[in-house]
Amino acid sequence: MGEPIVEIVGLDKRYPGVQALDQAALTVLRGEVHGLVGENGAGKSTMIKILAGAERRHRGVIRVGGEEVEIATEHEADELGLHFIHQDVALIPRMTVAENMFLGRKLPRRAGFFVSRRRAVKETRARLEGYVDVDPERKVGSLTIAERWMVAIARACTADPQLVVMDEPTVALSDAEVEHVLSVVRRLREQGIAVLFVSHRLNEVLDIADRVTVMKDGRTVTVLEVKETDKSTLATHIIGVEGGSTNVSPPRLSAAQQPVLEIQGLTSGPVKDVNLSVRPGEILGLGGLVGSGRSSLLLTIFGHHQASSGTVAVNGRMLKLRSPADAIRAGIALVPEDRRDQGLLSRRTVRENIVLAHLDNFRRKPRLPFPDRSSERSATRSEIDRLHIATNSTEQTIATLSGGNQQKCLVSRWLIGKQSKVLLLDEPTKGVDVGAKAEILNLVAQLAATGVAVILASSDLEEVAAVSHRVLVLQEGRIVAELDGPVTEAEVLEHCYATPGAAGPDLRL
Repeated sequence: MGEPIVEIVGLDKRYPGVQALDQAALTVLRGEVHGLVGENGAGKSTMIKILAGAERRHRGVIRVGGEEVEIATEHEADELGLHFIHQDVALIPRMTVAENMFLGRKLPRRAGFFVSRRRAVKETRARLEGYVDVDPERKVGSLTIAERWMVAIARACTADPQLVVMDEPTVALSDAEVEHVLSVVRRLREQGIAVLFVSHRLNEVLDIADRVTVMKDGRTVTVLEVKETDKSTLATHIIGVEGGSTNVSPPRLSAAQQPVLEIQGLTSGPVKDVNLSVRPGEILGLGGLVGSGRSSLLLTIFGHHQASSGTVAVNGRMLKLRSPADAIRAGIALVPEDRRDQGLLSRRTVRENIVLAHLDNFRRKPRLPFPDRSSERSATRSEIDRLHIATNSTEQTIATLSGGNQQKCLVSRWLIGKQSKVLLLDEPTKGVDVGAKAEILNLVAQLAATGVAVILASSDLEEVAAVSHRVLVLQEGRIVAELDGPVTEAEVLEHCYATPGAAGPDLRL
């Protein structure tokens, strides 16, 4: 290991209502594998986006090779020798491996003018050697996740990189595929290339990294020499001993109630053989790290993902969930993680977004397809008052509202029809300020008190622990632990990091 390749000092980044980075720091040395760890929301992704030129910082210094730099675009990061392989692997599925290999770069030519596909294929095959054995003329969409990762790494390493940043490179891989990725990381280190290895899998970080930086709440907590630490110590630094409470408690639950939702052997893509049940008025928390399958499980229950096996029943009646419409008719509602792309009609009004799922309830006459705008506005105003949605009117464009108020509108969408028996919440407080977070969590508790069964998935494990009657912990699509409340954040995180079937570190502080 040699001199610093990248130095980040005093990095600040603010979003409306959120301090994403607060005097964060990071130093990566030449020829070093440097781990970057922390809970979801710790600031890791924001720091990487700023380093990649995808976000602008508000304050702080970035040095590359000892010189202070301004990185305004991803192309500028590339020119500095900083290459990024994100979790979703930014390759184009409809293009071939060879075409992806030359994205943004000059294709080989013959006679100085015509593109030579033969030479492109030949050069791609040479570049892939030692990384992955795939046909350069195959479409990327036909490759496995591990093969795509190898193609992305090979592509990054053809440009003489100083630093390769890998964001959760092993999250969806088998043990053999993981070992192949780690062997490639070791080879990069031997070649003098620095690697920033971002992962929740502490065993892999301790196996591959030389040093590790821990982040929490947008700050750099500590930098550890891997040879001088262990998994328990590292996990304790990740959890921390500071931080406030959400001050929200789940409502009292009646033990006599029968389950409103029962799931047996549910399997769909990354979700593997899940069994669970939720009673009326119960808040069931889903804990897990990135790639654990929380969102996939909720989307399968909602009918957006098709199950390959297993059953879903509401009030004892088996459902055929061919689409979200089937789930809605059965009384299942979903507030998705990505409210902008999956939940909201951004150019429409508050009224249009709130009444969207129950248009049949707002007709002038049942047999005529004419909407009753007066009835829609009246119902929307009631929801605005009940949920304290900060808006000028029912006709305000929803994109102009704050994130917290947009989220309230999404929750209100499922309350206005008064038909929801089961409410699925995926990251309900993501991207909202502290005040809105408390309001939303209190609203969830109030809904449960009325008899609605709630499944709440969140990367904020303190939030999951605080508001849930029970918590299920997922790893790689499977339930690995069931914790009866009250539970602590440390207990949930312990099972998130534990090897399935083995006792995890003692993280009770």
